[in-house]
Amino acid sequence: MFNACSHAFNHFFHHHLGIQIHHARGSSVKDAECIESSSGPARTHTCLADSKPTIVGPRVEHKDEFVCKGGVDAGRLLNLARKDLYSTAKKMGGNILLEEKSVHPIRHPRSQSRDQFKVTIHYSATVARSPELDAQKPVEIQAAKGIKGLMTVIDRHPEF
Repeated sequence: MFNACSHAFNHFFHHHLGIQIHHARGSSVKDAECIESSSGPARTHTCLADSKPTIVGPRVEHKDEFVCKGGVDAGRLLNLARKDLYSTAKKMGGNILLEEKSVHPIRHPRSQSRDQFKVTIHYSATVARSPELDAQKPVEIQAAKGIKGLMTVIDRHPEF
């Protein structure tokens, strides 16, 4: 019975919402559920596509780990991670981010209740300087997958 429900659940989310849920063999479903989401290949915002940067710097990366309760607003979490990455770019002399990419899997922490989620965001971009203004929002934010509900961030661990 469990396998039939699990298959139906995976089929619905994969074909109707574009979400893939993976179950590791040999562990309980509670420990192994994972929603994979990303912005896709690295890309630059359309408003900056025709810009001619005066200086192109290195590729930088920011990693954030959030523990959320009640739901996951992936767009809001991506925004927080991007703001931190943009601050790093500003300290390096840049004023725009190019070729942005994000990956943000959502998991149930093994020792937490069913309404808690662990979200690890890897956000990377190329730092550049340009007369154009930065978009100030994550690339492909509309494609970010989350979990419906009222999100409360319980813990945050930024890493660089």
